[in-house]
Amino acid sequence: MGPRRNFKTIPELFRILVDEYGKDQSKAMLSYKVDKEYVNITYQQFKTDVELTAHGLLSLGIKPGDKVILLAENRPEWMMFDFAILGIGAVDVPLYPSLTPADIKFIINNSESKAVVVSNKLLLSKFLKVKDECPGVESIIVMNEKDADNSVSGLYSLSRLKQMGEEHRKFNPGQFAELNETVKEYDICTIIYTSGTTGEPKGVLLTHHNIVSNVLAALESIHVTHNEVFLSFLPLCHIFERMAGFYLALASGSHVAFAVSIETVPQNMVDVKPTLMTAVPRLFERFHARVIKTVEAGPEKKQKIFHWGVEIGKQYAAARKKGRVPFALDPRRLRTY
Repeated sequence: MGPRRNFKTIPELFRILVDEYGKDQSKAMLSYKVDKEYVNITYQQFKTDVELTAHGLLSLGIKPGDKVILLAENRPEWMMFDFAILGIGAVDVPLYPSLTPADIKFIINNSESKAVVVSNKLLLSKFLKVKDECPGVESIIVMNEKDADNSVSGLYSLSRLKQMGEEHRKFNPGQFAELNETVKEYDICTIIYTSGTTGEPKGVLLTHHNIVSNVLAALESIHVTHNEVFLSFLPLCHIFERMAGFYLALASGSHVAFAVSIETVPQNMVDVKPTLMTAVPRLFERFHARVIKTVEAGPEKKQKIFHWGVEIGKQYAAARKKGRVPFALDPRRLRTY
């Protein structure tokens, strides 16, 4: 099933999202766990957050073509900064949180990045160790309010950045929308660095067309609707999760929930009941082995019920994909057995 509307750039995808789904103030776009409960972020709320963040970046002097480092774990703010950075025509450079300060320094200088966005105190400390060796960096933004060190020159908390963005938008009300529309499909969208196992990390330049063409092709091949729930746990700084678990999901109006960590994925699956997940084969092999081991340790009667249920599930999935679920496979009927 293809997308409801085609798009050529990631900023255009953003405009489609807020146009089609932002009108419904209750429709959840993202969710993340706070304490023991998942909290939703609506499309309307996300639209506001992106616009304020984008105007905040503009107030710091970030302009089209500038590079911005994005050093954070999977979280709603990662997606928010991505749309904000790309929406003003700038280029983001996502980094793995596991990188060493030396690698972070190399990539910052090699990419000629002007700003660094970090999520927490640990990642901020990594950057601060090499800050003096990164002369091109003019601004630092910290997502976690409590981790923002006010003694560091040029450092802003996310809440402060949004306040600056609100002021900037008052005097430049149409600037974000104008810049959003000037981004072209063959403009550089992101720079993703290799691991550097055979030398220094090398930056791979990807255009909006590179990414969008993959998203649209996938949506022509995979049945994805606006009722899907994705569980995101692979790193967004890797292009696979970013393309398949982020842009593809949102292009279809789906809901993306964030796992707390890779270790909590099984429990988070119970929490959010995802209909779609992007993962690597090894993860599914581990899930399968654990389930089969538990089943085989139980009585024969329970084993038969389990295998019956798996077979029914396969039949239901195949029928649902064709869009025709027979009465015999209706989940409401099966629950009565």
